[in-house]
Amino acid sequence: MKSGGGVLVISAAQLVVGMVLLGLYEGYKAWYFTHFLIESEDDKVDSRVQSYESPLDFRSPMGFIFYLSIFNNIFAIMGLFGVLQAQRELIIGFFGYNAASLVVSFHFFVDLVTDVRVKYRGEPSRLTSYEQAAAAFIFINFLLSAAATLYAVKAVDEIKTKQREDYNRITVLSTEGLQYEADS
Repeated sequence: MKSGGGVLVISAAQLVVGMVLLGLYEGYKAWYFTHFLIESEDDKVDSRVQSYESPLDFRSPMGFIFYLSIFNNIFAIMGLFGVLQAQRELIIGFFGYNAASLVVSFHFFVDLVTDVRVKYRGEPSRLTSYEQAAAAFIFINFLLSAAATLYAVKAVDEIKTKQREDYNRITVLSTEGLQYEADS
């Protein structure tokens, strides 16, 4: 498969990006709970934005990348095994995720770039640097998703063609063995 190699490379790269996003999330969570909460005073943090900075709230940017990394890794593995095992359904799932990820990653990237410029009273000092790093890797994920949609469509067509050729070869072989010759 020509495009299968592209899907393999993109799947592996998305798996790495998912792991980096998970590392960023865990790094921010560790810093948030070990340093920021201990150093900050509750009255210093605006109650309206207290959940915004929490890594445990899925609505916060840093909380959302945890779930994004989970889905990214699940579908990257589906893409890897879909090509290795020539399973069209896994590659279609990989394609579907990447088509949706194009939209989600781009919107989330724009949101993070905007969040970097927004400052509020009591904001964690390292939140901006974590958001910048997450934005960079989410943009890389956006580019990988764009390439993955192209390669996944080609890979599905190649798998269909290969399966059709195998089916035709099997039917030809099975009908040759069914010929009846009368005894003389």
